[in-house]
Amino acid sequence: MDNGRLRYIELFLDAVDSVESGRKGEISENRRLVSDYRPDYYSVIEPHLKSSSPRVRMETVLLLSKLKERRAQDAVRHMRIYDTDLVRGACLAYIDALGEDDNAVPVLIDTLRHTNGAEFRAAALRLKGIARDSDIPALRKIYGQVGEDLKPPMMDVLTSVISRYPELRPKADLILSDPVYPDERALTKFLDKSIVYMDIRYRDGFSGRDSISLEMYNKIASAFKKIQIRLYNEKANLGYYSDETVRMYGDAEELLIWAFGDLSSKDVIGGDTAKDTCKCPYCGGDMDRNAVGWNCPKCGFSL
Repeated sequence: MDNGRLRYIELFLDAVDSVESGRKGEISENRRLVSDYRPDYYSVIEPHLKSSSPRVRMETVLLLSKLKERRAQDAVRHMRIYDTDLVRGACLAYIDALGEDDNAVPVLIDTLRHTNGAEFRAAALRLKGIARDSDIPALRKIYGQVGEDLKPPMMDVLTSVISRYPELRPKADLILSDPVYPDERALTKFLDKSIVYMDIRYRDGFSGRDSISLEMYNKIASAFKKIQIRLYNEKANLGYYSDETVRMYGDAEELLIWAFGDLSSKDVIGGDTAKDTCKCPYCGGDMDRNAVGWNCPKCGFSL
């Protein structure tokens, strides 16, 4: 367990003990519980939504409203109906706080679409704390359209969304990649090469093997990752392309799923020196070697 998480657990549990002892505000008014919070720490707080103490439940909900922690929404909405009057009031405050943010998000995204300079940067700064995972397609489209001087604040917004939704982390490199403009000719050329690589070169050369060298594994995983990123970036453009190109895109997607699965089923041979690394075929991160094989600390994939 990392030291930051351990310190946060101790801080939060001390605050819970204080509230249970009758000291009000030790959870909901604790500035360090807000400033030191990281999305990974939600699992520390979540169980206390079911605390036997109504006061702890109430203050936990109020803390989560300050943290803008959306993963508590379902639990809080249930508590808003079935919990005590004390807790229901806190639930309403939570719902109102997130509702204000939900109303602000489309206005801020529209500001990004139609402004630049200081106004653009101010809207991006506000969105860092309130943009949702469902806003990523719109944010990526803006990211792909703005000039180089405005890309850093948009990168900050996307990075912030990823940090608040841990389930997005395995796709971080896809979400943060540069969107591409529609270009059917360029895409069909890319799809043709990719299909040949996966369906002929890889299938004929490697699909029948039980094992593969670390060096070759990394080369193939890197190639698959490039294909995955391009397909991800072209998905929003499919409405501009012909039926034949869309069909080729679908074929490439199916082949990539098969190829990823086939590659991940193989034993990787090598990697006995400190400089050897194994690339994760799914998220592109460096995998760690252990007694039984390779494990990706970024997305959890194992070989």
